[in-house]
Amino acid sequence: MTIRWHPMLRPEDACRRLAAALAISAGAAIVLWPKDALANAGIPMIVLAWPASWIAFVPVVLVEAAVARRVLALPTREALKLSLAANAWSTLAGIPITWALLTCLEMLAWSMLPMIGRELETAATLLLIPFSAPWLPSVGERWIVFAAGAFLCVPFFFASVWIEARSAARRVPATDARRWAKRANAVTYGFFLVTLALVAWASHAGSVG
Repeated sequence: MTIRWHPMLRPEDACRRLAAALAISAGAAIVLWPKDALANAGIPMIVLAWPASWIAFVPVVLVEAAVARRVLALPTREALKLSLAANAWSTLAGIPITWALLTCLEMLAWSMLPMIGRELETAATLLLIPFSAPWLPSVGERWIVFAAGAFLCVPFFFASVWIEARSAARRVPATDARRWAKRANAVTYGFFLVTLALVAWASHAGSVG
């Protein structure tokens, strides 16, 4: 479930829709998640990704405002307003809803693993490893957490582009809004993805060494 955007959408309506989306996603997660996996809860990456996104909120707003000022030729004040509103929506709603949907997909994928023949089970398990990024079943080494964070940057990027483009479209033409959202998030999420990937690689190399 996603929030239906409307120019006159009130904050309280948006919050109710967000709560409904999370409730449905959580309910589906409980139904789909195998019982043996519930015994080993692992790490839901939302407990790390969401606080981290709020910590990085101000720098991200400033960077994406600078992109808006350059790409859209907006005055600094207007660029800041556009970036602030767009990132508030993507951080408040985009990250948790995207994570919830990815978690449901992860649980569905792993629940179907026993249906695969034993001769293909090993290959299927390896292919499903990236799906474990939203909710890590278990963590033996720290680099796995950083690698999962890097993987989540990809779906978070697409969700943020969609949400921020729709938010920015209230202030600038829709075409310009999409162009800004793609470039701005490519800068910020590109930085996060590369940084997390490098940290994961360094941490893995250190543990192996």
